Amino acid sequence: MRNSEPESGLNFNLIMPAALLLVLLVVPFSVNSFMHMFSAKKQFINTLMMKIPIDSAAIAIPAAVKQYEPFDVTLNLETKQFARLLNEIVSMSAEGTEIQGIVGVVSPDMKAEIAGEDFEIDKQGPQEQLSVYRGTANWRWRVTPESSGSHDLKFQLHLLTQNNGQQSTKILDLAEASFSVQANPSEWFKRHWLWVVSLLLVPAAIIFGLRRRHA
Repeated sequence: MRNSEPESGLNFNLIMPAALLLVLLVVPFSVNSFMHMFSAKKQFINTLMMKIPIDSAAIAIPAAVKQYEPFDVTLNLETKQFARLLNEIVSMSAEGTEIQGIVGVVSPDMKAEIAGEDFEIDKQGPQEQLSVYRGTANWRWRVTPESSGSHDLKFQLHLLTQNNGQQSTKILDLAEASFSVQANPSEWFKRHWLWVVSLLLVPAAIIFGLRRRHA
């Protein structure tokens, strides 16, 4: 019995730090994920807020989205008409009151970008127009929500402007979409089952170490 005590103590001293480290790594992550999955029931409504006076029908977003399930987002914009609208607004604006700081003449040659935290977006950064049909430029993105809850997706246009013979680029905030992402427990478990198993093994390892120590 005396010979087994040092060995048991050594095993316990090795198990305890590893077990505690695993708990510190796993518990915060797991608690956060389960809070999202089992949050209070509510209606999932996605909204779109335009920051420029144009028809919101230019942007298409789904009515409902689910964690880890990709969806398409599209932007269809008559760039020549939109450039004329911006130029009219700029021409009527007093100095210092320009729309989002835009000065000079806006070109219809523009790029589009979407950005948002907790979203995986297939095309990053400013994108060229995919196609132009009857003056309407089209952009499309494939978006995957990485977590549940409320998340925002921003739509921006990269504009070319001419002012006093100088060309410059200006980023225009076009719109912001707010998504209520539904939790996807089954897919979450498929991706994080190893963490769950590790979390369940921690108490077993601690109990085993204690029993060996006091054997």
